[in-house]
Amino acid sequence: MAMQPGLDGAGWWRLYFTSPGNRGIVSNRTNPQTGLVSIINKAERYIYGAFYEVSSPRVVSALCAARTRGVDVKIVTEQNTMRKRGRVMGQFERAGVDVVTDNRRGLMHNKFAVIDGRYLWTGSYNPTVNDSEKNNNNAILIYSSLLAGIYRNEFMEMFEDRIFGNRREAGPFADLRNRYYVKIDDTGINVYFSPEDNVERIILMRLAKAKSTIHFMAFSFTSDGIGEMMIKKFKQGVQVYGIFERRGANGGHSEYVKMKLEGLPVKLDRNRNAMHHKVIIIDGVRVITGSYNFSRNAKNVNDENILIIDNREIAAEYLEEFKRLYR
Repeated sequence: MAMQPGLDGAGWWRLYFTSPGNRGIVSNRTNPQTGLVSIINKAERYIYGAFYEVSSPRVVSALCAARTRGVDVKIVTEQNTMRKRGRVMGQFERAGVDVVTDNRRGLMHNKFAVIDGRYLWTGSYNPTVNDSEKNNNNAILIYSSLLAGIYRNEFMEMFEDRIFGNRREAGPFADLRNRYYVKIDDTGINVYFSPEDNVERIILMRLAKAKSTIHFMAFSFTSDGIGEMMIKKFKQGVQVYGIFERRGANGGHSEYVKMKLEGLPVKLDRNRNAMHHKVIIIDGVRVITGSYNFSRNAKNVNDENILIIDNREIAAEYLEEFKRLYR
């Protein structure tokens, strides 16, 4: 069954959140695993997925079934995670799913998929059992041929050209080539890829424009630049609230202790597994989301992506998730 424009009449975007432990579940939210399987099942022409890890039995089965019914299925993934999943690789091989792995020092850390040239799926969610059931994650599905085309080009750079960890292009027009902007209705969306687009600099520019509030949820937050900018905005009167993944938060490279000492109302998450979000919400209207942790490796060596979405309704959904975890 083909998906209709506008996501089955429900608008051009749809958000998904996990609720580990069933604590404070919001009844109208759908798990990312369910959402991803649904879009895979409705694919007609192709599914191109770039996932750091893909091992969820439901998702793997859906991908193999799609290939069996004639859909072109291609996967880019991190070699280290696929090496541990020999059974999954065997399933893909038997079904005819084409897989390319990245074996560099840096990680192929993306979590996105392009479906039929019309749909983009991205966020913090890896299609694994842990990310589906145990870790806090988010994903967004967007109906946009322009966004799908941008991400398809990034996928093919990895799949066909075997280019990973692409550095910044040279020349006077490099910024124009690497910066992507899409407008859907009244919503502006910017797309950036790391390391070529210097994503940390982009985030710093957005944070510098914050007027009233900054909320963040961070699995890994070791960027001195982003941490210092948030502290600066806090001292200027902007309300800054944050949630850190507990593991590693007290380490020497984490920004958590520094922020606590400066008086910022930041907290450690209470999930016994992982709070895996990588989200910043600015002024209740701008959302930064994707695969990008606020870290040196994400900035310099990993393949990553982010969306910057200016939409108050989408921001409200992410704020609801923030408040659920913060309290």
